[in-house]
Amino acid sequence: MQCAACRRDAVVFQPYSGKYLCPVHFTKDFEAKAKRAIRKNRWLLPGDHTAVVLTGDAAEAALLVFLHKLTRDRRDVRLSAIGIDEGTAGGAGYARQAAERCGIGIFAGSFAERYGTTRERIVRDEGAVAAGRTCRVLAGDLAAEIAAANGITRIAVATTVDDPATRFFSDLLNGTVERSLFAAETVGLLKIPVIQPFMDIPKTEVYRYAELAGAGTGDAGSFATGGESDAEAVLAAYDNRHPATRFALANLAKTLAGIAGTGSPSRETCPVCGSIREGNTCLACAIRQKYTGGSGR
Repeated sequence: MQCAACRRDAVVFQPYSGKYLCPVHFTKDFEAKAKRAIRKNRWLLPGDHTAVVLTGDAAEAALLVFLHKLTRDRRDVRLSAIGIDEGTAGGAGYARQAAERCGIGIFAGSFAERYGTTRERIVRDEGAVAAGRTCRVLAGDLAAEIAAANGITRIAVATTVDDPATRFFSDLLNGTVERSLFAAETVGLLKIPVIQPFMDIPKTEVYRYAELAGAGTGDAGSFATGGESDAEAVLAAYDNRHPATRFALANLAKTLAGIAGTGSPSRETCPVCGSIREGNTCLACAIRQKYTGGSGR
C-alpha cells in the first residue's frame, strides 16, 4: 500500500485513523504527537534534568532517542538515562547500548544489589501478573533513589496509550477503579515527577518507531507492564475489532480522574506513599516491606 501523504511504500497502518504511512510521514506523525504531549503538560522546562528509565525495553530506548533528538541543541535542559538491571538476560547490556548510541550518560542500579533478588526469581515466586506489580514498585523506588542522588528533576517513562487503558479496564472489572483515578504522577517513594511523552501513542507504533530509529525491537519492560491478565486478553481481543477502544478508555480515565480530583478518594490513602489502600493494606508498601524490610530504605 502507498503512504496517505505521498507515493512511497507504507510501513505502518493506523487502524484508528485508516491511514497507511511511509517511514518519513510515520516518524513525523509520531514525533508530533509526542511533542504535543510535552507542550501540553509543560514537561521540558529550562533547568530540568530529565532521565529516561531503561530496563532493556525497546520502547524505553525509543523514548531516549526521541528526547535526545528533541533536546540535543538545547543548553537549558539536561538529558540522562537511569539503567535498572532487573537481572533479566541482556537487560543491562541493552540499556547501556541504548545510552551509548545517543552519547547519553547513564546512572546504573540493580535489583540484585538493592533488593537481593532478580525479576526472574520474583516471577518464579509470585507468577507473571503479580510480579509485574512488584517489579513496577521496586523499579520505581530504585529509579527515584538514583534520580534524587544525582540531581535529576524528572523521570521519563515509555508509557503508551495501552497502559492507562488496560489499567483502567482491569480496575473497572476488579472494583478498584480508585487506583486509576487517583494514580500518582510521580515515581517511587521519593515522588520524583514523571513525564510520559508517548502517552497518546499505541504500543505497536512505539515499537515500530524504535525499529525505524535504530533502537531495536523487544518486549514490553516491567516498569510499564507486567504479565498479561485475563482483563488484558479480553481488551486486546475487543480492540482488534474496534481499534479506537484503548483511546476511548484512556480518555475516559483521564476525564474521570479530573472530575474525581476535585473531591477526595472514597478509600483511605496510605500516609507513607499516598497509594490507595486495599482494605487496611497498602500493597505497594507491603512489597517494600517484603523486599527491603521497611517502607523505604
